[in-house]
Order: sequence, then C-alpha cells, then structure tokens
Amino acid sequence: MTIYEQPLHEKTRVLLRLEQLVRRFDFHIRDDQRASSEASLLNLLELYNLAARLDLKSEILKEIDRQALVVKFRRENGMMDLHSEGDILETLSEVNAKLYALSGPLGQRLKNHGFFNVLRQRSNLPGGINGFDIPLLQYWLNKPADARIKDLSQLVEPYRIANEAVQVILLLIRGCSQGDKMIAKNGFYQATLPQKPLSQLLRVEIANDVNYYPEISAGKQRFSIRFVEMDGLEERGKQVMEDVEFRLTLCSF
Repeated sequence: MTIYEQPLHEKTRVLLRLEQLVRRFDFHIRDDQRASSEASLLNLLELYNLAARLDLKSEILKEIDRQALVVKFRRENGMMDLHSEGDILETLSEVNAKLYALSGPLGQRLKNHGFFNVLRQRSNLPGGINGFDIPLLQYWLNKPADARIKDLSQLVEPYRIANEAVQVILLLIRGCSQGDKMIAKNGFYQATLPQKPLSQLLRVEIANDVNYYPEISAGKQRFSIRFVEMDGLEERGKQVMEDVEFRLTLCSF
C-alpha cells in the first residue's frame, strides 16, 4: 500500500520537511562517491534554510512539552496503556534533554562556518555549487571519503538530534488513530474536519498497483480528496470517474 500524507497546519508541514531532508542526507552520506557528498551538502543547505525561517528548535521543544501533557491526560483518563505510556514519557524526556542541550538555534554553528558560508553565498545561483567557482569545494571533494563523511556528520549533528525528537513526535501523531475505509464517489471525497481534537495530519492509503493518486486540499473546516488518473507524466492528469476505495486516517495527538 502507498500512503499519501497531507499536513493540516504549518507546524506539521515543517516537521515533515525536516524528516524528509534528514532522510535524504542519510541516504547520500552512506555513499562514498564525490557526487553523493555534494548531494549531502545541498541537503544541508536546505536544512539550514528550513531552520532559519523560524526558531525550529524552540518549536520542537514546545511540541514535545505539549505531547507529554497529552500523554499524561490520556493516562489519567484510562485512554493509554500504562506501560507504553511510561515508555513514551521517558522517550519524550530523553529527546527533550538532547535537544535542549544544544547551544543556540539549530543553524548557529553553520552560520559562522567558513566552508559552509562560501557554499551558502553561491547557493541561490543555478549550478552555483561547483568546483570551478568554489576551489575550496574542489579541495574538499578531493579529500578521502572517510574525511568527507566525518565533516558532514559533524555539520549535520544538530539537525539529526532535532530529527530524533521529530521522529518521536510524528510516531505519536501517525499512530494515534485507526484509519477507516472510505469510498470516493466518481473519484471525489469531501468531509468536515473535526474541531476537537484538532487534526494535525491527514493520511490516504491506496493500493500500489493503481494508475491514480490523490490530490488533497484542506482548509480549517473541510477537506477534499480528488483522485487523479495518470497515463503519462507528460500529460495533465484527469479525475477518475469511477468509485475509488481508500483508507482515510485523521491524525491528532
């Protein structure tokens, strides 16, 4: 099955972006090729820009505190297994301590890093990250693979710590609700979002072997799902004109 996710507010959207960027970084850093090291640097630039838009560290810490309160409330009202609840609180406390121990905002170290600043200054130009415009990059890429990987691991460490916390947050959000089987009549489904508790994430699950995908639109009160059929990427998709069965999960924690 394939799961499509739609964040229902900006905070969840940022958490999903951080998760995706760190996942990409970790994929490329496992390869010792020069091209993979360059790809890791580009991911690092994206992580820096993402965190620079807001105090991402502070926002994650606030979300950890909020989730801890939710866990305690559910425990007091018999809504969670006591053993699992204890494990969750301990895990939240651990990731909170690691993140809190970081000095300053997530990108503070990179902001004053000579090599990274040279890359950042060229990053807005098409193809600006290259060895002939930035001899320092060419020098670094010629270093042994283990040295490059060590440098990259040190640079990304604050974001990895942040992502460790984000993984706990998203695990609770994604796992808090059971999905329901739904039918999109003539490829279209619309419903009202519950106001209490507020949903944070919408998930649509469909079979792998179909030639359509969901386009999800969500506002503060309602959401809609339109299933779009694709015969080829070069053409604009069109709405499926038959009933589509799917699993819908509205996640809130």
